[in-house]
Amino acid sequence: MDTLVALSFSAAAYGAVLALAALGFLVLYKATGVVNFAHGDLITLSGYIALWFITDLDSTPVVGYVLAVGIMFLIGMGLERLAYAPLRGRPHLTVLIATLAAALVIRAFISLWQGSTPQRLPSPADGQVVTVLGAPIAGQRILILVVALLCIAAVMYIFGYSSFGRQLRALASDPETAEMYGVRTGRISLVAWGLSAGLAALAGILVAPLSSLDPNFGFTIMLAAFAAAVLGGFGNLWGVLLGSLLIGTIQYLVGGYVLQDYASILPYVAMLAILGLRPQGLLGRTVVRL
Repeated sequence: MDTLVALSFSAAAYGAVLALAALGFLVLYKATGVVNFAHGDLITLSGYIALWFITDLDSTPVVGYVLAVGIMFLIGMGLERLAYAPLRGRPHLTVLIATLAAALVIRAFISLWQGSTPQRLPSPADGQVVTVLGAPIAGQRILILVVALLCIAAVMYIFGYSSFGRQLRALASDPETAEMYGVRTGRISLVAWGLSAGLAALAGILVAPLSSLDPNFGFTIMLAAFAAAVLGGFGNLWGVLLGSLLIGTIQYLVGGYVLQDYASILPYVAMLAILGLRPQGLLGRTVVRL
């Protein structure tokens, strides 16, 4: 029983991290139709920026986290100006290549700045353990769940009720009509890139204390978040959340109990199996071409 409870919290925390990262994919995709393959390196960069504030500038972990998220929001907007805005209207493959180039630049910068030696990001929950039904749960996992749920709720509110969310949905539904009705696509794109990078930063700094930082740290998270988004139905908010929860459950519960040696690949096997049955994902809509 203790093992089941501990694995359940691990699955939920990992799913919450993936949900934040996958929501970053979703926001950008809805606003621009772009899948940003520098997303993983933004996740990595956020951890190193937080580490720099904490270890080099002697800030507290909370302050370091907040400043890292803010800086990543600005970096996301800068990336939009440099890698996307000059290519707006070009084929998606061209933009995709630009994001891959940005990923390589960011990774090279991280290696030059911090080296390749793994480092650990301090956390305000270091050393904290909460006992739930007799099972010891790391305080960091509780922190992940609380912060992620609050952020997911905020994103859902933005999508559903804010002016930005309405414009974003209009742009995703029919870009040409949205522009005719005055939706400022350039502004929406700029904010979306910033928000996407901010969500990537949250995912990175929340999960980093449970692992170690190195230049490839965010790549695995990006792959799993992308798998979650595809599994749930790319472009569907609820699908992204469902896919993230399923990936966490499969990797930690199924992998932890049944197929421990294959835990890391089980989510991708499940994704391929489900896509074979439902190519649009679990909650994605089927598009019929006339």
